Amino acid sequence: RMPHSFSMVTTSTRARLETPLLLCLGLCCMGAALSMTTKSMSSANLASQVRTRVSSSRLVASASSSRRRSAIRRIAGAMGTVAFASSASAGAAPGQPEMDMSKNPRVYLVQEPDVKSIKRTDPSSTERFNLIGNVKYPQESPFIPSDFKRYDESPDVQFYAEPRFVTHIDDKAIEALSQYYSTSFPTGKPSKTEILDLCSSWISHYPKDFMPAKAIGLGMNEAELKKNKQLTSYVVQDLNVEPKLPFPDNSFDYVTNVVSVDYLSRPNEIFKEIHRVLKPGGKLINSFSNRCFPTKAIELWLQTQDWTHLLIVAQYFKMAGFADPVAYDITLKDGHDPMYIVEAIKKE
Repeated sequence: RMPHSFSMVTTSTRARLETPLLLCLGLCCMGAALSMTTKSMSSANLASQVRTRVSSSRLVASASSSRRRSAIRRIAGAMGTVAFASSASAGAAPGQPEMDMSKNPRVYLVQEPDVKSIKRTDPSSTERFNLIGNVKYPQESPFIPSDFKRYDESPDVQFYAEPRFVTHIDDKAIEALSQYYSTSFPTGKPSKTEILDLCSSWISHYPKDFMPAKAIGLGMNEAELKKNKQLTSYVVQDLNVEPKLPFPDNSFDYVTNVVSVDYLSRPNEIFKEIHRVLKPGGKLINSFSNRCFPTKAIELWLQTQDWTHLLIVAQYFKMAGFADPVAYDITLKDGHDPMYIVEAIKKE
């Protein structure tokens, strides 16, 4: 396993780096990443070596022309996601951008929005700031087939064959997510709550005092699922091969998905299935950061930044028939890895 990984970040105020240096650094890193990626496709044991962490302190790019921006995006796409999160603490006034995606949705999916800062939500509070409250969504899907292509199209069962008993976000991001769950789930005593954790692993990050009647994990690695003490049962299933969920209609009060939505190559089908198995009034909570296995993340995710990721996931909700989604930045003030929530309920 790699002790660290390469990354790139763009912010609302871009630092000035010489283009030749940027491209040399980027291409060298990309070459190293692709070299390791090639090995990962032939050996599942090396798959975990190509993780990315977005760090605001390294490789900050200047994009003074559309050609340079395109080059930077291609490099960033090969190495990981592009994030705006580090600019959120710059002290600018928070905003809730108005976006009319109903007219030309692809513009918002392939271009950087003018978002200089965002307002964070305290994950331990029930007072929340919805980042996408002024977004108008298209009636038809804005996505094209190539959006869901992946660099490594080999079977996911091979990639996830080796158990990974690690956390894919840092401790502060985990703390933020657990705090958020504490304000969302009934805690402190046994409840009748039934919950499904999609793309589950050896830990679900639920609060320690959350005691649901049923907690089912659906994931790719049985050894990881067996070790998850927060689950009452589990199912091994590859959603990108079989998106239909093996549960009756109206089965769950909550469905959670943690740092995995970027790997779904058939999200429209999967979100419709989630909608089907949720009880009326039930809620799907999607959480993600800026870390991923780049060879398995969909192309659109790698080519866009965190703000656009909110819009992408929100659009998944809309196409599946959910009520209007909401999105929050619940990153802790002293946290490093950002943490975002996009959630919505199934209409009564």
